[in-house]
Amino acid sequence: RGAVTARVGPAGAGKTTLASLVPRFHDPTSGRVRLDGVDLATVTLASLRARISFVFQETALFDDTVRENLRLGKPDATDEELRRAARIAGADDFIATLPQGYDTPLGRSGGKLSVGQKQRLAIARALVREPDVLILDEPTSALDTATESRLVAALREASRERVVLVIAHRLSTVNTADRIVFLDEGRVREAGSHDELMRIEGGAYRRFVELQTS
Repeated sequence: RGAVTARVGPAGAGKTTLASLVPRFHDPTSGRVRLDGVDLATVTLASLRARISFVFQETALFDDTVRENLRLGKPDATDEELRRAARIAGADDFIATLPQGYDTPLGRSGGKLSVGQKQRLAIARALVREPDVLILDEPTSALDTATESRLVAALREASRERVVLVIAHRLSTVNTADRIVFLDEGRVREAGSHDELMRIEGGAYRRFVELQTS
């Protein structure tokens, strides 16, 4: 709690699988996963998942209004809570341009929205729940630079009160994280801050950065 942790590495390295252990979509075949010192195998799924919001790489929206899509994880959320979450996620501006604002029907699978707009709604929906643990899998892959910058700042603010885990490929998303975990072939190869990992001559994270900036 109180930090943003980023998981980076090549495709198939195990980033999403590792994150999926936290809400127990998978259980570990050996070892333990602990949250605040509590072994997650000893708690009920309902109590665990009530504390977690997971933003997946592929967004699922429903044939209902913007408002009801945002309230999915918290049906009694107030309009102000919805707007606050939408502002943080960079969604409030485009919602205001929709024909009926928050009461606009989205159509089947959110078909009236762009990929980036869908992703911003998914992030807002996760924030509405006010979770203790926020997990985001490639949250900025479809966002423009300005929206990404706003979201990264929002994650920093959100991490003051919760655990924030981010899976990302984009350097601009991960380089301000408190801790970066570099995975490859299912193993943690390096861990530290951006500056610490960049000082490792020939290091895996450093090569990852150089490939993006060359």
